[in-house]
Amino acid sequence: MSANQQIRPSVTRSKLAETVLTVDGKTLSLRDYPFFYDVYDIQHPEILLKTGRQVSKSTCCANLIITNSIVHPHFKTLYISPTKEQTSKFSNTRLSKIIYYSPMIYDNFYDGRGTHNVLLQILRNGSEISLSYADDDPDRIRGISADQEFIDEVQDIVYDAVIPVVKECMANSDYGFITYAGTPKTMDNTIEFLWKHSTQSEWIMKCEGCGNWQFVDSVRSIGMRGLVCVKCDHALNPRLGKWYNFNPMASIKGFHISQPILPKNNEVPERWKRILQKMQIYSETKFKNEVLGVSDAVGSRCITQEDLIALCDNEYFVALPISPRLEQGIRTIVAGVDWGGGSDAKGAVSRTVLWVFGLTEDFKHKTMFFKVFSEENPSANVDEIAEICSQIGVKFVVGDAGGGAIANSRLRDILGPHRVGQSQYGGGGQGIKLIRWSPQANRFMVNRTAVIDSYILALKNHEVIYPNVRQMAVSIQDIMNVYEERIQSGLSERRIWTHPPTAPDDCLHAQVYAWLAMKIVRGEVEFFYELRDTEWQVA
Repeated sequence: MSANQQIRPSVTRSKLAETVLTVDGKTLSLRDYPFFYDVYDIQHPEILLKTGRQVSKSTCCANLIITNSIVHPHFKTLYISPTKEQTSKFSNTRLSKIIYYSPMIYDNFYDGRGTHNVLLQILRNGSEISLSYADDDPDRIRGISADQEFIDEVQDIVYDAVIPVVKECMANSDYGFITYAGTPKTMDNTIEFLWKHSTQSEWIMKCEGCGNWQFVDSVRSIGMRGLVCVKCDHALNPRLGKWYNFNPMASIKGFHISQPILPKNNEVPERWKRILQKMQIYSETKFKNEVLGVSDAVGSRCITQEDLIALCDNEYFVALPISPRLEQGIRTIVAGVDWGGGSDAKGAVSRTVLWVFGLTEDFKHKTMFFKVFSEENPSANVDEIAEICSQIGVKFVVGDAGGGAIANSRLRDILGPHRVGQSQYGGGGQGIKLIRWSPQANRFMVNRTAVIDSYILALKNHEVIYPNVRQMAVSIQDIMNVYEERIQSGLSERRIWTHPPTAPDDCLHAQVYAWLAMKIVRGEVEFFYELRDTEWQVA
């Protein structure tokens, strides 16, 4: 085989991998991972691997990347994980190691003349493997072209912030394959959302005692010496299992792989003993997540519904103009806009929301007006938003730049460039403490986690006043949809705010942008770059 030769189409991808790949000094064999044969061989636009830890998920992803790269000359692959450390580890200990220590790959597809580093591999047949990272900020991924994508540790990636941008990288591809992989966390998590929209394929095993077919999703199947039938307690043999689709019409092909269905874990007493020990020392949630590969519990929320209801007063507004009583004692008025659209999640709701805050004499942020628009197209609401801001006397508006750059531009044309700015969320990994001005992008770059942290703290400190609780019902639910996830990378840990893709959070972000607009107007934020060094001026 040479880099210029085509692999025969009749060769399955699993057979090809077992022929040409070497893992940890041994020729790859899937014999002890029988459930992976279908994963290797299936051709499907979207695949999900929902797995426990230590089931060879990352090795499988690396092998699939390599086999597709050698089969298709000039094939482009994009691999993404939540953090730089995770991506570097995958690149060095999985991808590069398999390439370098597989003689047939190294001799025929690697000669040292191409590009070979942690974030980019180019093989002799012209295939490219790009590696990057993103949890809630997809900016570094924009502009990369791909034929297939692997989104690893997807449970730690914010779906609506990252996934649509990642998918756009395959917009011009003739292939367009995407694989999600990860270990479950909460019931609100991205991976659970994907699983609900997948075929929910389980590795089912027939009990030789009572004849019932069953799969592993709870501790009821964990016996003292291996897997057991939940009906008659007879031992189960995972080598004789097969995949069964519980939601066969779904668009995502989803595979659930847990530690107990590994044949060797059942056949080697010491390995099964380790699973039993984990049952004793792990919390119930951790055991379900990392051993069984099952979601459990709910995400952590740092504010309660009662806290938010306590911020509501008796004011109830339905139309403009606003009540003169509402304007009494207001120092300055600002607004925030979270533009709708941009999510491709099935069942997702993305609305445009306008939020107007007035600063009171005791420096509280009083809600002067808000509106949730039903139209998802951002540009459809610009004229009305401009009219509302003009009638109320809004001094400065901050709009979401993620999906609303065109809408923000139109709003500037109507209200004037000195009254409209745009904000783009980013991650703390970019060195943004809270906010900085980017002259190149013509926008404020904001640390997403830090600014939401700050606003939640403002809510808890009663620095915000809401209207009547009946009018706030939808907005309160939007805030309650947001929860905190922790991303572990080596010895370090990061927090991110996320939400289920089908549970909107637009009202929260519109409030955050309005709160940020007030900070900008009052000069209460410490910018990384001095505003006077740019052409930007806030009126």
